[in-house]
Amino acid sequence: MLDKIKRNMLGYYGQLIYLISKRKKKKFNREVHLCEIKQKYPNLNDQYYYFHHYFWTQAPQWLRDHRAYFKKDSRGFGEDAFHAMWYLIFKEYSPKNVLEIGIYRGQVISLWSLLAKKMGFNIEIYGVSPFIAANDEVSIYLKDIDYYQDVIDNFKRFELEVPNLNKGFSTDENMIQVIKSIKWDLIYIDGCHNYENAKQDFMNCSDSLEKNGLIILDDSALFTNYKPYHYSSAGHLGPSKVAKEIDYRCFREILSVGHNRVFRKTR
Repeated sequence: MLDKIKRNMLGYYGQLIYLISKRKKKKFNREVHLCEIKQKYPNLNDQYYYFHHYFWTQAPQWLRDHRAYFKKDSRGFGEDAFHAMWYLIFKEYSPKNVLEIGIYRGQVISLWSLLAKKMGFNIEIYGVSPFIAANDEVSIYLKDIDYYQDVIDNFKRFELEVPNLNKGFSTDENMIQVIKSIKWDLIYIDGCHNYENAKQDFMNCSDSLEKNGLIILDDSALFTNYKPYHYSSAGHLGPSKVAKEIDYRCFREILSVGHNRVFRKTR
């Protein structure tokens, strides 16, 4: 009984902190180019909060509506700040060929499609995912969902064209060939979080990334100075180890938004 009361109190406290976080704060109430974020906000928590604040105070309503849809009934993971991150990345870079490793129910790739549609540029979206309840060391998925059809239905919900969906594990040879088939402008790695798999994903994807292209590594901030808020996370061990091992002669970290870290390929 005491444990239940304690859990409820922590839940109410977390919800209160989250509601307070949505209020406007003068320090973050500004438009900042992505290349200036680290200079304006050298503290990683401030960098995160800029995007969280942007989502709730400056982003268009349709962006918040998309996030609300995927938050409902656990259709998607992630955090509000990440929607603002993608919005500003697409606004500034307008990537043409984009790939997501690990789709789940299509929150990110449908957002990419919606962003390109709203911003008026052409985009080719590819996804690699097993479309089954394939658990890893940190994730447990629902087993009673047709994940492939669910992604299609979620695209139709927002009147978006269904992207190039490739069914298989990212470490399967035929999926590796998909990854290697195009020089990508942007890749989001959010597949299996086990270290060996995340490492292989990064190696395969980095080889297929255009020079100056962006690779975003999910759940990879455990070894940084980011201290997660009650409504956020620093990620998991596997991807965080991969991020720690990145060769900074070839990549430069240009942005950190909570546990999503953005690297640009320099050569």
